Amino acid sequence: MQLSKNPSVGKVSYGTEAGLFQKMGVATVICGPGDIAEAHRPNEFVALEQLGQCEAFMRRILETGYA
Repeated sequence: MQLSKNPSVGKVSYGTEAGLFQKMGVATVICGPGDIAEAHRPNEFVALEQLGQCEAFMRRILETGYA
């Protein structure tokens, strides 16, 4: 949460391959830009501001050496 600069924690209901990786013992985090309420439906989109926030987040990960 520190790197994301977002104090909220929550759950979502959708599928990814993360569970398969976790079963193999690989720690997994799912993250990315956008709002799940606007994804995977007609006229889905990701706002440019959200893309910029994602880029800044990824840069912070690289700068801290977590990657």
